[in-house]
Amino acid sequence: NKVLDPLCELFLVAAARAQHVKEVIVPALQSQHIVLCDRFMDATVAYQGYGRGFPPNLIHQLNSHALDGVKPELTFLLDCEPDNGLKRAIERMAKMGKGLKEDRFEREPIEFHHRVREGYLKIAQENQNRFVVIGPGRDIESVHQEIASKVLGLLE
Repeated sequence: NKVLDPLCELFLVAAARAQHVKEVIVPALQSQHIVLCDRFMDATVAYQGYGRGFPPNLIHQLNSHALDGVKPELTFLLDCEPDNGLKRAIERMAKMGKGLKEDRFEREPIEFHHRVREGYLKIAQENQNRFVVIGPGRDIESVHQEIASKVLGLLE
């Protein structure tokens, strides 16, 4: 859908996250598996809170219900300037053969993406105990090494 009401988007994200937690994450954790997610609770705060302007208390309440006590031990923020991030996302979609140049979020104005990035950086600053921020402009190998080192350190 090209036009999605922001409040509907927020509720859909929360509903999808609740379903994912209950069907995938909790059973995996109960079976002593390691769980990796490419986006989780902080994405809602960044995109719907900072990006869309929803009040933090609303997002906190929705996340609280959707997550049912599940929280990440370690979060990586692969930081980059919004212009570069958008360019990469569009290139990735083209390589995947989606036939799309843009997704719904990629069609948002650049100011939206700056707010989202600022939100992520603020969330990381407020949660330094679990966040690792990997700055822009690094080569793939050094990013890989840092992530592997932090993950292995957590597993020891």
